[in-house]
Amino acid sequence: MNLIESYQSFADQKKWNEALSVIDEIIHIAPEIDTSWFNKGVCLDELGRHNEAAEAFIKAQEKNIKDIGIHYRIIRSLFLANNFGTLFEFIDYSCGIEPEVLNLIAAESDFQEFIRRPEFLEIQKKYQE
Repeated sequence: MNLIESYQSFADQKKWNEALSVIDEIIHIAPEIDTSWFNKGVCLDELGRHNEAAEAFIKAQEKNIKDIGIHYRIIRSLFLANNFGTLFEFIDYSCGIEPEVLNLIAAESDFQEFIRRPEFLEIQKKYQE
């Protein structure tokens, strides 16, 4: 079984610590692949390590800047980590790349808690003008 198959097997079994070890090995071999960083973020999120997950997703996003799915996972991880300072900075950055991110956030029931915050309303106003 190769490394990718090994990672997938652990992920399918929800053995996140083992999957994380394998994905770290994959990243060591080929750090330029955005999917590997994304998968690392998934493992970390599943382990409740949301700030670290956001960092991994940011690495993925740096390599695939327009993938809105990655943007969503960064926002979600920062929210789950209660890292609101970085969350609103990233939302502003993300909307600068793709203003549709605002609609994605507003439509997500999990995000209703923060879309009424002044920081979000300010960003919303900025990109809806």
